[in-house]
Amino acid sequence: MRGLYVCGSFRFMREMEELEGKLKEEKIGYRISKKVDSRGILGCLEKIDEADVVYVVNPGGYVGRSVSVDIGYAYARNKPIYVMHPIDDPPVMKLVNGVLSFEELIDLLKH
Repeated sequence: MRGLYVCGSFRFMREMEELEGKLKEEKIGYRISKKVDSRGILGCLEKIDEADVVYVVNPGGYVGRSVSVDIGYAYARNKPIYVMHPIDDPPVMKLVNGVLSFEELIDLLKH
């Protein structure tokens, strides 16, 4: 089992909570970006350092500036990055290893 960091725009908190429930059911270790992190972006970067894999919850392909920073940092740290949907910004999408549904992500992490 691999450690996962889940991030995304806070406008997608419902979707991130849905994934969180699935990860708990499957007993997959994870950390998730939450509004309550008082360290802001620095807290997110620390979670990326601790993770083996980064997953971006991005319905419709949207990622904001903070999530773009997360992606760039994860790429620079050689972390595999997966997204829920292709990212609207082609240069940022080039940093991503693949597009996976929640189920495909869980299958990848279990094997």
